[in-house]
This record gives sequence, C-alpha cells and structure tokens, in this order.
Amino acid sequence: MAALFQDVVIRLQPLRLDDPVSMAAEVMWRHETPSLPVVDSDNVYAGAVSIFSLLKRRAHSQTKVKSFLEKVPILEDFSDPIKVARAFVRTGFPGLPAGEGGRPAGVISARRLILSMGLKPQVPAGLLTYPLKPLTPDDPIEKARKLMADVGLRLLPVASSGKLVGVVKIYDLVRYVYVTPVERRRSGEVAGSVEYYLDQPVKGLLVEAERVVESGTVPTVQDIAEGCIVTDEKGEVIGVISPYLLLRRLLPAVEEATLPLRVEGLEGLDFIAQRLIYVKSLETARSVAERARLLEMSVVLKGRKKAANVRYDAFVSIKLDVGVHSARAESWEPVQAVTQALDAAYKRFSKTKEKIRERKINMERIKRRLFGE
Repeated sequence: MAALFQDVVIRLQPLRLDDPVSMAAEVMWRHETPSLPVVDSDNVYAGAVSIFSLLKRRAHSQTKVKSFLEKVPILEDFSDPIKVARAFVRTGFPGLPAGEGGRPAGVISARRLILSMGLKPQVPAGLLTYPLKPLTPDDPIEKARKLMADVGLRLLPVASSGKLVGVVKIYDLVRYVYVTPVERRRSGEVAGSVEYYLDQPVKGLLVEAERVVESGTVPTVQDIAEGCIVTDEKGEVIGVISPYLLLRRLLPAVEEATLPLRVEGLEGLDFIAQRLIYVKSLETARSVAERARLLEMSVVLKGRKKAANVRYDAFVSIKLDVGVHSARAESWEPVQAVTQALDAAYKRFSKTKEKIRERKINMERIKRRLFGE
C-alpha cells in the first residue's frame, strides 16, 4: 500500500482557512492538482477546495479559502484503486485529500489514479469522448471558465473553421483569473477586476495541444490520464477525453444491484471496455424498468477467433411480465457489438409499448363513438 501511496499521491502542504484564493490557484497550477486540503489554526483538517469550485465563482483574488471549503473525507486506504475511483464519483470531487493517521499529506488526482490502475485500453477514442463543440480564439475566457466548471474538464479545444489551433488548460485559466491580478498589483500595475480578465479572448491562454487522437484509434493510458482532444477522420474536433469525467462515466454513483441485470462474457476484456458495456447495460435496464415491469435483462458476449482477431457476438434479452424482447449484433469491437444489440432490443421493446399505447387509445375512441361518452 505504501508503494501505491507514493505513486498516486501528490505530496504538498495543506492550505489554511485564511489563505487567499490566489494562493490556492498558484499551488494548483504549480503542482497540477485539482484540489487542496485545508487545515484550521490548530492544524486540524477542515475540508478541501477544488479547482472547479474556484472557477464556479467570480471571486476576488484576496477572497479567503474558507469561503470555498467543502467537507470531503480524507482517504487513507489505497489498497484497491477501483475503490479509490468510486470514492471520486461518490464525493463528486476531482481530487481527494490523502492522509496518514487522520492528517492530510497530499492529494490524489484522477490523472495519477488512472496511471496507477494498470489499464490497457482496447476501445477506440470515440467511445470515451465527451462530445464538445470547440471554442473559437475570440471567445471570452468567461465561456471557457463556465464550461470547464460545469462539465468537469481538464482542457478545452480551440478551433478555427473546425481545425484545432490549440487548447486552454484549466490550471492556466485558474491561475490567470486569480494570480495575475496579484502579480500586477505587486509590480505597480492596475490589477483590474475579475470581469476584465474573464472578458479577454481565450487566444491569450492558448497552448499547443500535446495529445490529439483520432476517434477511430485506441488512445494510450497517457492520453486518457492527461486528457486529449479527439478528432474525426477529417481532423475536425469532435470532443475531449477528460480523466475525471471518464471516471464518473465508468463508475456511476448508483446502487447497481437494484436492477435485475445479468451481464456475462466480459472476462477477457480490459477494465474500460467492461465498464462501458456494464454502464450501457445498466442505463438500458433502468430505462426499461421505468416504462415496464422488468423481470430480467441479460447481456451475453461471446468471442469467436478468426485468424489473429476476435469477432464478437452480443445477445440481449429483455424479459418482462408480458413478453420478451431479444436482439443480436456482431462486431470486431466488443463495446460496439453490445451497444448495437442493446439498442436493437430496446427499440423492439419501445415499438411494442407504442403499439399497446395506440391500441388503448383506439379502444377509448371506439368506446366514445359507441356509447357517446
């Protein structure tokens, strides 16, 4: 556990309640950490601040850290990276305070956690992408601030005529908004209001995109952990892969055992593919259960060796109290095979529900005509 602690934890000194938010922004930028632990005057852990909470408010750079404080538990057990990942989703925090003996020792970020999980991605980038319309160079920083804070993004693509020209990084943005006024004041310049900085065009914060992946290719673990821009075959931006956002998608904060869902045949797949399939199955089962009495939904994936490759067959069955709806699909990509089978089975279920609804409506119309109601 000690080795994993060393791998995933960014060691740093906690902030104090009366420290200015400009200090928090500077430390986050310097260490590329999305949150910071905070202690009171007795060095007792008081909570944490996140980079998203800093960006959600248009505060003055001298605002005290305590006004951004959130109650987040210190994480001390690092024996299971998946449990740690679930803690991210459960708390809704992009970086968890890490401690030893009840005292904060640093922060664990989604980036470092993903790198420690031993992932071997096998699915194309398009399946991991958060679809996003890129900003333009002349868009105001305010637009980037709001989008990053609302969605939970590490970086934003900036494009001209659909072609990528650079990215805005969240750490550069938070430092610009909260630290630049302090630096200008120290040098005798006019610091300017928060609105002044947020009204500036994003082209002033542009840096070169370090990682760009085509949607049909498989991203590396580094692409996923660091965050990357995803483009189509023409080179036009279609979205981003952001580490914290991906954890939230792969490990939804729900009680999964409440639905009668059975998923089989995922043993040979990597963690990401397994989770994408399970989450899609869970979403479909939930949608069916909201519209009908679901007795069981089964998803079975089978692979067939063909030369050096594997062809996947996916079978989906939706068993209701009034019938069964099934579908099958095949693909060289397991997530795609399951997704197509789930969509086809759900479509058949929806068509049946619609026919029953139309039949009921028609019967009511006939009754009104016959009995003059």
